[in-house]
Amino acid sequence: RQRGSPRPRPAGVVNAIEVRELSKMWTPSAGLQPTSLTCAAGEMLVVRGRSGSGKSTLLALLAGLCAPDSGSATVDGLPPGGDMPWARVAFVPQVLALAVELSVRENIVDATTTLDPAAVRASLERLDLVEFANRCVDEISMGQQQRTALARAAIVQPRVLLVDEPTSFQDGGHAGTVIDELRRLAAGGTALLVATHDEAVSAAADRVVELSR
Repeated sequence: RQRGSPRPRPAGVVNAIEVRELSKMWTPSAGLQPTSLTCAAGEMLVVRGRSGSGKSTLLALLAGLCAPDSGSATVDGLPPGGDMPWARVAFVPQVLALAVELSVRENIVDATTTLDPAAVRASLERLDLVEFANRCVDEISMGQQQRTALARAAIVQPRVLLVDEPTSFQDGGHAGTVIDELRRLAAGGTALLVATHDEAVSAAADRVVELSR
């Protein structure tokens, strides 16, 4: 079920994400029921649903981390695959997959082959991480780690960004900081698919899709 309408876009624009009757069930009652949706470049699409409705599964399928039971999908014009370049498809899962032995700054820089100190500094500032830039990941809070993971994905301005519960570890003020960064990425042309229970994130989206269970 979809709420909201996509923003007007020029004729001929190809959807960055296309999902057709995609499904993946882990148990008879948990997983992704057949789902169809699209997300265009520059659009922030939120998927919501009760626990077990398949939000995280949908993102994992689109990231190429597991194979579907049925249906099909394309991401930036290609079938999902775990070997897609980060600048093409970036993924911020709930388990943040940061290198704990590296600093915040090193984790962010590790996402790009072209070091732009000004861009790194700007990312740290936008996500309120300047104070912690030289600390190892295991020395900062989960909220700071979550913002570091988002900064690592955002630094390359990917064509497609998949984000799972981006405000789950954030206080009220920093939740707004994360939402602002997501909207900035969409304004820059990134297609964002965001799984969330957060009403504030849903309110910032261009559209909301409710997954059935």
